[in-house]
Amino acid sequence: MWEYVSTAFRLVAGLSPPLDALAARLRLESERSWEDGLGPVDVALFSIGKIDFALSRHQSNPRSDVHAWVSLNQTDTQAALNVLLEALGVGREALTFQGIEESGFTDLRDLPGL
Repeated sequence: MWEYVSTAFRLVAGLSPPLDALAARLRLESERSWEDGLGPVDVALFSIGKIDFALSRHQSNPRSDVHAWVSLNQTDTQAALNVLLEALGVGREALTFQGIEESGFTDLRDLPGL
């Protein structure tokens, strides 16, 4: 399923808490899927208001980051990310990276004050 719908989302951030803990906060369960070349991936798909989100974690990724995705039709990704963080009950300190594929990502793990 994820491989089919992933083209409707853009990656906007990484989160440090485990996927199961994040999904549980929203009363969701993650689903195991498969992505060619990357192998098994656990994904939770959901909407908050009119914003579609996905959280994913590739099993083969040595980093434990959970990837936060926002639907492509969402033009203000920062506002969407704020909605997601509030719904998850985590602050910006939970972000491990942030940005969008078109302009690049900033690694936030080593920045002071986050």
